[in-house]
Amino acid sequence: MVWHLLQHLPDEGPGHAAEWLAAHGHALTFTRLFEPYPTFPALSEFDGLLILGGAMSVHDEAAFPWLVAEKAFLRESLRAGKLTLAICLGAQLVAQALGGEVRPNSESEIGFWTVRFAAKALAHPLLHGWPAKATVLHWHLDTFTVPPGAVRVGMSAGCAAQGFVWGDGVIGLQFHPEMTAEMVEQLIAFEGHEMAEEQEFVQTAAQIRGKLKSVWKGRLLLETLLGNMVALHETTD
Repeated sequence: MVWHLLQHLPDEGPGHAAEWLAAHGHALTFTRLFEPYPTFPALSEFDGLLILGGAMSVHDEAAFPWLVAEKAFLRESLRAGKLTLAICLGAQLVAQALGGEVRPNSESEIGFWTVRFAAKALAHPLLHGWPAKATVLHWHLDTFTVPPGAVRVGMSAGCAAQGFVWGDGVIGLQFHPEMTAEMVEQLIAFEGHEMAEEQEFVQTAAQIRGKLKSVWKGRLLLETLLGNMVALHETTD
């Protein structure tokens, strides 16, 4: 398979996803939206789409004009039925494209928090093999409403919408299963200002570092999910 990746910031790369895809013989191409004059591939040039996070909001089109082109590309990709895995900002972009609303969460959610997955979502083939709950990394200020026709993946104490599954092959996750321990350190370095205000669901840098081993829990979720997505592609190709 050929996977195409939309990356919004240099410090928020594909992490565990790139490692798994390379180990299983998949090609990975990139649109790096933080570079000058980003371009998007033709729909015929990729099989799966991976959309990463970023510190900007889906509403920041004036500050980040490429958002307009990215949203148009996402709508085309979804209409074409492309397998799609969207994470954090990526999930918010896809939720908006499918008719959901993106707005500030009641509180920022930063650090390692437990997500409880919905039984209906766990019955979906994409989530086959996931546990009932997992402690995973979060780093977001906004949230989304589950798009019409989608199934909510789960919830945490700090955020009611931790993801959605739409159709057979589209999933958005509010949390970060792709993050390696090194990437978490980069987030602390480059986006640590978002931790300055004391809130119930914002951990300190020390607290986050004390839970870094939990990135492996996210990795297991991601590897299972990618395996299920590849199996779906092979049965429908």
